[in-house]
Parts: sequence; C-alpha cells; structure tokens
Amino acid sequence: MKNKMITISIVCIVIVAGLAAAVYLSSRPSEEEEKGPARFVLEVYGNADLDEDIDEEDLDYVRSIISGELNTTEYADANNDGEINIADVAQIEDIIAHEQSILWIKDGNGNKVKVDYPIQKIGVEYLSNAELVRILGVQNLVAGLDFAPYKLKWFYFPEDNGAIVNMNNMFNPDYEFLTEQDFDLILTFSNAVTEKQEKLPNTNIIFLGLYWPNVIIPEDSRFLAGVMKAGYIFGKEDRAADYVDWLLGLRDMIYARTSNLTAEERPSVLMTSYNKYFRDGTTTNCATYTMIDPLSQMCILAGGDPIAKDLPDWSGANNVYSTTVDIEWVMTKNPEFIFTHTVRYTYGGAIMTPAYGYDMNDSAEMASAVSAMLSRPLLQNTDAYVSSNLYIIAGDFRNNAAGGILGAVYLAKILHPDLFSDLDPESIHQEYVTSWMGLSYDLSTHGVFIYPATD
Repeated sequence: MKNKMITISIVCIVIVAGLAAAVYLSSRPSEEEEKGPARFVLEVYGNADLDEDIDEEDLDYVRSIISGELNTTEYADANNDGEINIADVAQIEDIIAHEQSILWIKDGNGNKVKVDYPIQKIGVEYLSNAELVRILGVQNLVAGLDFAPYKLKWFYFPEDNGAIVNMNNMFNPDYEFLTEQDFDLILTFSNAVTEKQEKLPNTNIIFLGLYWPNVIIPEDSRFLAGVMKAGYIFGKEDRAADYVDWLLGLRDMIYARTSNLTAEERPSVLMTSYNKYFRDGTTTNCATYTMIDPLSQMCILAGGDPIAKDLPDWSGANNVYSTTVDIEWVMTKNPEFIFTHTVRYTYGGAIMTPAYGYDMNDSAEMASAVSAMLSRPLLQNTDAYVSSNLYIIAGDFRNNAAGGILGAVYLAKILHPDLFSDLDPESIHQEYVTSWMGLSYDLSTHGVFIYPATD
C-alpha cells in the first residue's frame, strides 16, 4: 500500500506541474494588454485585488470595498490598522510612487512583518540573498555580508572599496558587532528570526523565504513570493517581475520537453550528497532527498526518475527534506545516474572540499572527488558506475537565487542530451551572471560547478 501511495504522489506532481504549465505558460501582459489570471498572489499589503502586483486596480478595489461594493480581502488593509478606509488608498498610492514610510508584508514564515524606511544600509546572508540584491540592482545598499558571500565578495561586489564588513557566522551571530553596524535591514537566510528581531530591535529582519523553492511549480513557492516581496521592499518590482518571468520561461521550456516522457524514458537517478559513503567510504549509507527538496524536484523537471520515490519518507511529511539509506538499497535500485551535491562555504561558517565555484579555474578537486567515488567497491556493478554517470554538482544550484531552475537546466542536458541537443546550460548560466547579476565574468574560462562538465 505504501508503494502504491508513493507512486500516486509522484504522478500527482507531474499532473499538477502539467496544470501549472498550461495555466502559466504565458508571461506577464504588457500595459496595453488585458491582464489574465494571476499566476501567484503578491504577499504585500496593498495588493487588494490579490494579483501579482500593486497598481491602480488596487486603488479602485479598495475604494469599492469602502463603498460597500466589494468585500475586503487579505491584503486590502495596506497600512495594517485594522480598518479599510481612505488611509489605505493613500498607502497604496505611496507604494506605487515608492514614497512609503512603512511597508507591510507576509514574510517567508507566513508572519506579518513591518518594513520601516528609509533603507540605506543592508546586511546580507548567504548566496541566494547576495545574488538577489544584484539581480534587483540594489548592490549599492550592501554594507555587510555573512561568511559565504564574503568569501566571494570580489565576485559578487567588485564595486566595493572596502566598506562592506564581514558579518561572519550568522548561524551564531555576534550581536554586539551587528548592533554597531547599525544596519537598516538584514536579509536573513535562516527562517529562525525571533532572536535576531529581539537582539536587533532597530533593524528590519527580513526572511524572504528563498530557502524554500519549488522547482516544478515555482508559482506555489515561498522562494518566488520572496523575490517579488524583495522587489517591492527595494522599489524594484518591475525588475523582480521580469526575473520571475525569465525563471518561469526556463521552467516552461524544460517541462514542455519532459512532460510527455514515459516512465521507461525517464532514467533512474540517485540524488545524494557528497557525505558519508560518497565522501570517504567508511560508512555504508548515504543521504537522499524527498519530494519537497529542490534536488529531487530539479531531477523530476529535468526528466529523471528519483529512486527515492520508493521510500516511505518520499512525500516529505513533517518537513523531512532528506533521509538516510543503506548502500545495499541503492544497489538493488541500480540507478542509471548518480548526482552528489556538495557545499563549499556553509551557512555555519565552514569550508568544505572539494573546491568549486566562481573562484576556481580548474576542476582538479572535483575530478579527484569523482575518481575516488568511482574507485569504491560497493556500487561498481550499478549502471551509473558502469557508464561513469556519476556527477558532483555545486551547492549553488540548490542555494543560489535561481530557485533550482539553473540546476534543472544542467540536469536536463545530462539526462536527455538528444532531447535537449540545442540547449547550452553554460550559456544560460552566463545569462544569469551577466544579464541578471550584472557581472563581468566569463564562464568559458572561469568557474567550476559540475563534474564531469556538460558538453
């Protein structure tokens, strides 16, 4: 019965993704075009008509609530005073004009949070937030970075003249140091915000929810909602919306090709981490990821069949993102591909091997890690080992500001090279770096993110 329910779960993902793609395939309409159904709801107070943005239509909607023609909605109380009145009209007008003194949002935890203005000095935690501020074009506001992005400060913020401080390990913050910095706002990577809000009462502590993407249906994710909220916080909502369109366009492109694959056409895949058996061979177990983790989702979108779908924890109930399995179980499933996920600079302030990323120009350490994994005995007879379909992939694909979509692009090319013969993952990655983050950096000569490299 469990296996039957698990099978139903993965089928449901594909069906729901199909419905999502059918509804959301088109991008935002131009100003001259009539709006279609909202693809998602902007979680910013003032979005009275519950669509993707705050505009003149929200002013009309609130006026209709005041006149009694329409019922109130969740985000109609723009100033959060408990009443719908002319003050909400004024607040919406200020939001549209980028003149608000406060902004109420629902944060990534689903809590109502007030953002105070002006915002002139921000602290940024981890890769996703660092990349998002560049995508939105507000890098000039960045005054502090935590451990991981500070290690890559030369890449992310080449404009810095030494003014950006090292916030160090924000998993264990130095609150005295942070208080001295007098940040107006901190974009936190962790959803554990209560202590930071209490210790830093004069700083906006904002958890956008970037930690929780949904690669198959981004429209339903806290990640995508967080991108749009950041756009409104910083007055860059049009840029945020354009970026969302780009991500959804990539999702649609991949889905259009993989959605009709039969079960037999989807290669079996172990999505795992570069730990336990795969790191040193001293244990006989490894991790794999459940349905709610972006690694499993990018595999499904890319046309793979995660072997983890046969596990009792596959549904991810109770927020279970990964589970431990024995290597013997992996042997019985005989995956055709194995992808090991590795993180170099951790949120907790550690540096892990192998070295990869924007500050690497050769793949020697990644190659050495793959060679060592291939030399271990227990999986020698699996299809993945026999065909040398063992890859190590950068943690960036799970933790950057692309919400797993960029990882799905690379996996699609590997899993279905014929189906995606015209797809150049490096070119799309380059577009992400150059067009969206606005950085002068050539991926054809710099950077290591996957080994073996895609053709």
